[in-house]
Amino acid sequence: MATLTSTDRPTSDGVALVLNLAVLSEWRLDLYGVLWKRAVVPVVGRPAEREPAAPHRFAKLVGAVTTALAGVALLAGLLLVGYAIAGVVAALAGLAAATDVCLGCRLYRQVSFFRRLGVV
Repeated sequence: MATLTSTDRPTSDGVALVLNLAVLSEWRLDLYGVLWKRAVVPVVGRPAEREPAAPHRFAKLVGAVTTALAGVALLAGLLLVGYAIAGVVAALAGLAAATDVCLGCRLYRQVSFFRRLGVV
């Protein structure tokens, strides 16, 4: 039976670093954005329609905060909690990549709706 150890977390820490660096630099140092522009767009071409950036940035912010929380849990020795949080982030990112369903973007739209009503 395999056990989880604190040395198994470099991937989670790497993702947290990349996402938080993008958030803290106000999206000027966005590794995923660079990879998209340099690696994916030349292969699949430019999208026919451009989407607003704000929902996707909000989703990345939620992912950054959640992945950082997973890293803190792993550093604190709460391995099951840390890996569970990281797994949820990975599953939601995979869902967005495979089906174009971005839950962070939908959350952004809900928050925007409540802001327009003056609730938030």
